[in-house]
Amino acid sequence: MAQSSLLSQTFPESALRPVILIVEADPDTQALYGVLFPAEQYSLEVCDDGAEALGRAICRPPNLILTEARIRRIDGFALSQLLRSDPATRHVPIVMVMSTTNSAERTRALRAADAVISKPFDVDELTESVRRILDAGRSDGAASPQQSASAGAAPDEMRTGSPRRFCMSRRLQRQWTTSPPLTPPLLRCPSCDAALLYERSHVGGVSERAIEQWDYFTCARCGPFQYRHRTRKLKRAI
Repeated sequence: MAQSSLLSQTFPESALRPVILIVEADPDTQALYGVLFPAEQYSLEVCDDGAEALGRAICRPPNLILTEARIRRIDGFALSQLLRSDPATRHVPIVMVMSTTNSAERTRALRAADAVISKPFDVDELTESVRRILDAGRSDGAASPQQSASAGAAPDEMRTGSPRRFCMSRRLQRQWTTSPPLTPPLLRCPSCDAALLYERSHVGGVSERAIEQWDYFTCARCGPFQYRHRTRKLKRAI
C-alpha cells in the first residue's frame, strides 16, 4: 500500500489540517474567514459567542483560536483568561481582532492574546499572523492541543516549544500614530482619481527586521483605503 494511502487511512485528511476555531457573530466576516482560510488548508469551526467557543475549545482544543474582542456572552478578553486557566487549553494560541484605538484596551489585548489584529485589518497581515503561529508550533515540535489534552496535562516545566512563548518573544508593540516612521505617500483614488486624504498609520511587526507600516486614507466618494509599505500596494480597507 502506498505511504499516502496508509497515512490517509490512519489519519483522516481533515485531521491533518490545522483546526481554527473562529469566534465571530457577523455572517459576512465569517464568510470572509472562509475565503482567507480555505478548507484545503484549514479545518474551520465557527461559533458566534464566547460561551459556545469556550465549551468547544475545552472539549476539543483547536490548533488556534481567532476571536473578536467584543463578542456576545463572554467577550474575547474573558474568553482568553478562561482558556489560559484550563490545562487543556492553556497553550492554544489566540489571535484577537479588535477595532478600538483605546491604548489601555489594546495593552489588555496584547497581554491576553498571542497576536492582536486591528480593524479595519489587512488580510495579508491576518493570514500571515495565523500561518506564522501555526508554523511556530510545528517547527518547535510541540504536540497538537488535541494530543496534549488526550495525554493529560504536563507540568509547566515540561511544556517546551509552545507556540505562545514563541510568538510572545518575537512580537513587537503595535500602535496607531499620525507621525509614522515612513512618510505616507501622496496617493489618488484608483476608482475616481480624487486625491486621498491621509488619516493615520498602524505600525508594528514581528521582529526588528520585519517592521511593518500600513497607512490609512479616505476618499470622499469611495471610502477608506489602505497602503502597505512593504508591498507598496493600495487596496480598499475592510
